[in-house]
Amino acid sequence: MDAIDLGTQSSQAHKDYEIEGDWSINKFCNFECSYCLFRDFTEHPMVGKMSPEEYLEFFNSTGKTWLLHLSGGEPFFHPDFIHLCRAITSQHYISVNSNLSSARVRAFAEEIDPARVKYIHCSVHVEERDRRSGWKNLAANVSTLLEHGFPVFASLVMTPAVFASFPRASQVFEELGVALAPKAIRGNYENRWYPQAYTQSERAQFRRFSEKAEQFAITSAWNPESQHPTVNPLIDRNHLEGFPDFTGLQCSAGRLSVSIGLDGNIHRCGHNTLLGNIFERRLDLLAEDTPCDDQYCHYWCLRYSAFDTEASANYPRMTTPLRFRQPLVTIRAMRQKIRASFASPA
Repeated sequence: MDAIDLGTQSSQAHKDYEIEGDWSINKFCNFECSYCLFRDFTEHPMVGKMSPEEYLEFFNSTGKTWLLHLSGGEPFFHPDFIHLCRAITSQHYISVNSNLSSARVRAFAEEIDPARVKYIHCSVHVEERDRRSGWKNLAANVSTLLEHGFPVFASLVMTPAVFASFPRASQVFEELGVALAPKAIRGNYENRWYPQAYTQSERAQFRRFSEKAEQFAITSAWNPESQHPTVNPLIDRNHLEGFPDFTGLQCSAGRLSVSIGLDGNIHRCGHNTLLGNIFERRLDLLAEDTPCDDQYCHYWCLRYSAFDTEASANYPRMTTPLRFRQPLVTIRAMRQKIRASFASPA
């Protein structure tokens, strides 16, 4: 099967929203996944500092229509999650990343307009489902969302121990009419660097699982070929030898997308370029694309950077220490200027 070409934001026309925000709305999570860097059993003190109406007022004040990707922690444990979603979707759009274990899923399905929700991304976490006997509850919540017209897809982070469990988990979701995509580990896990640490056998299995999930997905409510979602684990199979290093590539992050932290800070993507703060009611977006000088989630980088999918093999992999990134930014910028000078008429 051919590699998936996600495309860049510049080539995808979104008529219903103008800017995308990756918003961490809370810190608390009820799961204990070994590979997760963001879980916590206490809530961040800034969560709920503003009312949902005040958040809506802030996004309205930017003069843009937003697609806000709500994540955590576990977002359904945000104290005002349903109220927040109802307020935001009155004017904007959302997508949600959740383990879908909460009893609040039914209230969400009954109270939120599915036309304003681009997708629900269910993170499966086999070990936690087994430990908590949580499969029945998960199936009920997924079914409720589907019955109310929400597009749902699922992903499973592929630790070495999970490969044997993937077919069992996939069967659960296929019976619900939902695609389960394998999701690659990114970075250090148990003192090994991923995805490079996957064995040849694991990579072959990963690709088979991913290709089967894609074929299932194109017949479901969540069709990545037509919807072009930013978060799309199906593309991970294209990068099992290592995710690209985007350093120095022109990128529209900061202009067409931002990340929003628990402290209200709004960054271009990672932490190098601060653009504003929700609690200060301030946002100064970039006027033009600029070279990448930070690290972030590869889904967003593939969407918003000038990455050339057809020339993927020509890019270095993400193994470069942070201290070497600025020289790489400079080198790539010089190369772009040289190419531009040759392309310009005399």
